[in-house]
Amino acid sequence: MSTQLLQEPCVRHSPTPSVQALDVTVAIPTYNGAKRLPAVLERLRSQQGLDNITWEVIVCDNNSLDETRAVVEDYQQNWGATGSLTYRFAPEQGAAFARQRAVEVARGEIIAFLDDDNLPALDWVAQAYQFSQTHPQAAAWGSQIHGKFEGDLPENFDKLACYLAIIERGSKPHRYDPETKILPPGAGLVVRREAWLNAVPARLFLNNKGKAAGLASEDLEAVLHIQKAGGEIWYNPDMVVHHEIPNSRLQRDYMMSLLKCIGLSRFYIRLLGTKDWQRPLVVPAYIANDIRKLALHWLKYRDVSEDLLASCQRAHLASTVASPFFLLKTAYQKARQDRQAKVTLPQRDQWVNQLTEAFEEDRFSLHSQAVLPIAASPDAEQHCEVLLRMNRSATSELEGLVSPREFMPVAEHLGLTRTIDRWVIRRFAQLLQAQARQNTLDQQRIYSINLSQDSARDRTLVNFIADQITIYGISAKHFCFELPEAAIVAYPDEVRDFAQALNELGCPLIIDDVNPHRFEQRVLNMPVKYLKFSNALGVQPRRRSAQARMTDAIRASHDRGIQTIAKGVESIPILHAVKQLGVLYAQGYHLAQPSPLVNTPSR
Repeated sequence: MSTQLLQEPCVRHSPTPSVQALDVTVAIPTYNGAKRLPAVLERLRSQQGLDNITWEVIVCDNNSLDETRAVVEDYQQNWGATGSLTYRFAPEQGAAFARQRAVEVARGEIIAFLDDDNLPALDWVAQAYQFSQTHPQAAAWGSQIHGKFEGDLPENFDKLACYLAIIERGSKPHRYDPETKILPPGAGLVVRREAWLNAVPARLFLNNKGKAAGLASEDLEAVLHIQKAGGEIWYNPDMVVHHEIPNSRLQRDYMMSLLKCIGLSRFYIRLLGTKDWQRPLVVPAYIANDIRKLALHWLKYRDVSEDLLASCQRAHLASTVASPFFLLKTAYQKARQDRQAKVTLPQRDQWVNQLTEAFEEDRFSLHSQAVLPIAASPDAEQHCEVLLRMNRSATSELEGLVSPREFMPVAEHLGLTRTIDRWVIRRFAQLLQAQARQNTLDQQRIYSINLSQDSARDRTLVNFIADQITIYGISAKHFCFELPEAAIVAYPDEVRDFAQALNELGCPLIIDDVNPHRFEQRVLNMPVKYLKFSNALGVQPRRRSAQARMTDAIRASHDRGIQTIAKGVESIPILHAVKQLGVLYAQGYHLAQPSPLVNTPSR
């Protein structure tokens, strides 16, 4: 079997010079870790034995949707530890990307990784540094990890503990023998930065995007690259970590899902641990042996429904058998996606870097554009649309602001749109709070915030909006939200539920980019307050039938109590045209230019 598709190019880096080198960097990759991070950060700022050690802590936010950044910023204000605390952002979803970003920006000669549910002993950093001095031949070394369990342990859990990163391998340090195929997990792992940069590809093949992707073990892949490059991997029992494991991770469904992902990733880990000349021989042998083990397990355990250990073993064996075929399919899909991205997003890498810096340096800004009533009416509302812009970095050769049209395609490709939506909502609530405190808030004005199509399916977004309104003490009447008409076509049920939930909260919904020439009647069945027609509305149709369809769409909207807005009104003739059609509001750059909303600090 060919293994070419499974090989990632071993991109080698040279260590980037640091402004000021440190002894240790503690890196915490996290996704939605706002509730877990405080316990880890409390342990870190209470570390002991660091009088002669220079160190830092980096929290690398992997595209979180919660208040992870706010938690870090709160701790930065009263950190009090000898080492600094820094916030970093990894836009591409996956723990491997977050670790790689931390390595790239780390100033420490050694990097000590903690997950956001790892509670280190109070001398953990000191012990990590001490081991680096007494074992200069070690390129990476893992911790002794004890489980801190929320619920009762299932029967035979000791045989499954290692899959949950519970590592208790004696009281003496020892080197991991490459022949044993045993390695430490990423939790509690310490590596020499130079060894990582010289051996680990910038993009691992097993970039874990969660169990939905079907893969795991990206931390083992990184360690295996270091070991293959000649680096020694060690176990250091003096570095003690307590791994918090909630009861949900002890349940049958979670454990079987975890073992399935590990099994599906196993073939690639095996290949990395095999010499090139051996692969044509060992691949068929591995497959035959895996099938044999699965068949024997079926014969021994016909019914595994009541046995957690047997169920997990079955899931692991079955997915191991499927692993080479699953990984070939995954590699093919990745290659195809990369080819498509090169064509559709030729500047992808540059925008990834700019988005990363924009999140880390808080270089987004909000602007507003008035939506004007076409005909004078005592019932006309004061309405503005909130617009997002990216501020260019100080080192950029270009000037001015960056429109979402430029960076949003890459943001959508990376799955960043929901994160951006929440940033806008949070920041806008902060701005309204600042205006209210300064008595400059227009109590009658309604602001509409654009949401991505992905947010239509985000069942937690309405709760997030409600939280922001409560936290910043702002009335819901100021908030209005826009979804593109394409969201209704793609997710009609989700949009209906979302609109109803917003109405209950007191925030109306606008359907944006409605095409008047291909009007979807289903739009009228949605519990929405506004329809915003695309700029095609102002174009005089050649056929009367087309004009009739536009007029009917607008009249039908008004009959349902839905107000209409025309956007892209950029000239007086277009303004007259939409007015004759009966549209109530108009929006255009030449009617009302966007103006900055006064920014306030993030917290």
